[in-house]
Amino acid sequence: MRLKATAFVRRTLQTMRGAWLAVGASGLFAALLAFTLLGVQSDAAFGSLELVAQLHWGMFFVMGAGAAAVLLGLCLLWNSQAPLTVALPTLVLCYALLQACNTESNVLFSLGLCVPVLLAVRWALGQMRTPLRKTGIPLHMTHVFAWMLFLVFTVVMAYGSILRYRVYVATNFDLGIFAQMFEMLRKTGHAFTTLERNQLMTHFGVHCSPIYYLLLPLYMLCPRIETLLVLQAAAVGAGVFAVRGIAQHLFGPSPRLIMCSCFVYIIHPALMQGLLYDFHENKFLAVLVLFALLFALKQKPLPMLLFAALLLSVKEDASIYVVSLALFLLVFCRWKHRRTQQLAGIAMLAGSVAWFLCAMAIVRRYGSGVMVDRLSNFFLPGEGDHGLADVIKVCLSDLAYVIQQAFSAEKTKFLLWVLLPLGFAPLLHKKGGAWLLLLPLLVINLLSNYGYQHEIGYQYVYGSVPLALGLGLLALQKLQPRARRTVLVLAACGGLLCTLPLTAPRLWGYLTTMQKNPDRIQAVDTILAALPLDEEITATTCFAVHLYQRDNVYMYPNFFDDSRVTPWLVCKPEEVDENEALRQFIEENGYVQQQEQAFVRVYYLQESNDKL
Repeated sequence: MRLKATAFVRRTLQTMRGAWLAVGASGLFAALLAFTLLGVQSDAAFGSLELVAQLHWGMFFVMGAGAAAVLLGLCLLWNSQAPLTVALPTLVLCYALLQACNTESNVLFSLGLCVPVLLAVRWALGQMRTPLRKTGIPLHMTHVFAWMLFLVFTVVMAYGSILRYRVYVATNFDLGIFAQMFEMLRKTGHAFTTLERNQLMTHFGVHCSPIYYLLLPLYMLCPRIETLLVLQAAAVGAGVFAVRGIAQHLFGPSPRLIMCSCFVYIIHPALMQGLLYDFHENKFLAVLVLFALLFALKQKPLPMLLFAALLLSVKEDASIYVVSLALFLLVFCRWKHRRTQQLAGIAMLAGSVAWFLCAMAIVRRYGSGVMVDRLSNFFLPGEGDHGLADVIKVCLSDLAYVIQQAFSAEKTKFLLWVLLPLGFAPLLHKKGGAWLLLLPLLVINLLSNYGYQHEIGYQYVYGSVPLALGLGLLALQKLQPRARRTVLVLAACGGLLCTLPLTAPRLWGYLTTMQKNPDRIQAVDTILAALPLDEEITATTCFAVHLYQRDNVYMYPNFFDDSRVTPWLVCKPEEVDENEALRQFIEENGYVQQQEQAFVRVYYLQESNDKL
């Protein structure tokens, strides 16, 4: 009997050699996970010390010891630490995700949660006998994986953005203006809109975006606002194919590295969050930037120039992305045919400058010029015209001021949102020439004090973040396998812990709103559909979106001039109750309430006849 006990102890020690700390950690996180799950169901505020005060410590230790004993038994049964290498990172990751999703989103909190997850995953990977490159996964499975990510991403994000529209959360800026513009494009061939500046004008008077004409045939197949949202989600998701190509080019036949790179792209919070904020041409930057970078790395000038041209068609300031790629091509890349490389780079530089000047002239011709006022923090004191010349002078003559403007506390937090889901890989590249890919991040996101440009929930990150990802993949190519693995684990964990707390509550909120209020939403839809087609209508932002198929609809309030007085006014009852300016607008112009249902109220001018 003693011999059997001794043999059992010897076998246990041999099997669990060096893993006792991992067993204890597994038990601890199993107890923490159970405690957290109980806290979710509790009336106490999540994350407060009230939960700790309610904790039954005996039960806490019993759960932890029981989980550790079960894992120890499984390891002895298999005569391997394999169950532990699966259980420990799974328990830690589940605990971190649960904490992140039940706490207000905070990038510093997500960074802290990444630490135990990273340690657990690194330990588990260290027990693997097979290096990351030498796996049994065939290379063609990376295509399948990329397609799976693309389809899931497109379906989820398109469905979420459509739900946002249907529950009346979407806004005129930036969904209503583009939906009406596409209707005008379909009817007239011109990018007219009344919602953008509360007067009939072409969108090219605000931004020069010829890419809309490339999207128009797809919209005309199904002329609905939902079509735009699906096309947008699919375009962003399609960037995963370019990432797969870049990763294969850099890492060779390494399926796991390729699939990890694709996952890091698709899970980045900037890409998901922005898709839940309506529609914008900037969101087509991601796929075009990545394919242009892919062909630059693969030394294919013609497709690279094609995607650079498509990139320029997105918007006037898309020139900065092409300039960044051109400088990267000229300074960093080493093509076999240097002459071809130089010609391609010079062509991209010249084309981007020429396009920017041309686009500025078009916007000035049809509107009030390019919106350089977003860089007003670089305008020199004094009266007179201010513009890009001021910005260039300041950037060239006062580096300290530029650094001060680019790295404020708010913008540093934005950088964490961008870099943590990339495992901080872009900062690991040793050759300075490749850092030119971060030029748009500096110019578009960091220099301006316009708040939306350094927030990840809007459209201004869809060119700079993919370029930062490209730089990160280039840095990974030069790292040792162990360091590369660590960075990818940090990126994947950071992406999950940053994205899920931001995105999941919003998607769940839209879904539950739709499920709880179908009759109210249908009633509002019916009222809006019954409004006269041939008369002008003024509506607040969420209703203006749903009136996009009409030619003469205007938004209240008008941010650019006096609000337009039209025969009909549509708003929410609480907007009237809470907005003194709106109440005065109604009273001064003689509006009379015509009807009210659910969350919509319709007014008409007193001298008008009833139209419904």
